[in-house]
Amino acid sequence: MNELPTQTISFGGETLKLLPERALWRPAARTLFVADLHFGKAASFRALGQPVPHGTTADNLQRLGELIARYEVRRLVVLGDLLHAAPARRPRQIEPLRQWREAHAALDFIAVRGNHDRHAGDPPPELCIRVVDEPWPLDTASSSLSACHHPQHLPGRAVLAGHWHPAVALRGPARDRLRLPCFCLVGGDLLVLPAFGAFTGSSLREPPEDAICYPVGDGRVWPARRS
Repeated sequence: MNELPTQTISFGGETLKLLPERALWRPAARTLFVADLHFGKAASFRALGQPVPHGTTADNLQRLGELIARYEVRRLVVLGDLLHAAPARRPRQIEPLRQWREAHAALDFIAVRGNHDRHAGDPPPELCIRVVDEPWPLDTASSSLSACHHPQHLPGRAVLAGHWHPAVALRGPARDRLRLPCFCLVGGDLLVLPAFGAFTGSSLREPPEDAICYPVGDGRVWPARRS
C-alpha cells in the first residue's frame, strides 16, 4: 500500500495517524475521521448568484472513497457539518451522496451534528447515516475518545473535533506569509481536525497559544510546531 507521508501520534492512550488528505485514521478500530465536509455549500452560493466552482461534491466523495479503499475502513465518523444548509437535502443535491452511499453500503457511517447540520436538518433516512449528538463516546469501555463538532475539554475524555477549520501561518524570509490547514492539539486532550471539504477553506484566526500544530501541505503532514 503506497501511503503519503503521515504523522503518528499518541492521543487518548491510542495510536492515531494524521493523514495529508486532512483526515484522521484510527487503526485499532479501522475508523476514519473527517470534519466539516459542508456538502451543498457551493450550490448554496451559486443559488445566490456567486461565481463559485462546480464539482466540489464529486471531489469530496472521490477523496473519501480513495481513503476508504486504501485503509479498508469499516467506520466513517464525520465530526460535524456534513451538510451546509437546508438546500443540500434537496433530491438533486443529495443524489451524488446517495449514489456514493450505495457503493459503500457496508460502511458504518456516523455523523455528529454540527451547527450547520442543525440548520440543514438530518440527511434523508435512506442514506443510512447514523446521526448523533455531541459528545459521542466512541467505545464506552475500551477508549477515552469522544467525537464532537465544537472543540471542548471534557473531564476524563480525549476529544476529537472540527468546527475551527484550523490553519497555521508560515512566514518566509521575504516577509511572505502562507497559511496551511493543520491538525491542532490543544492541552493534550483536544485534537481539532482541519476541514475536509473542498470548498470549505481555513480559519483566519490563529490557533490557541498553547496549541501544537501539524501543518498539511505539499502532500504530507509536517512535524509538530508551536502555534
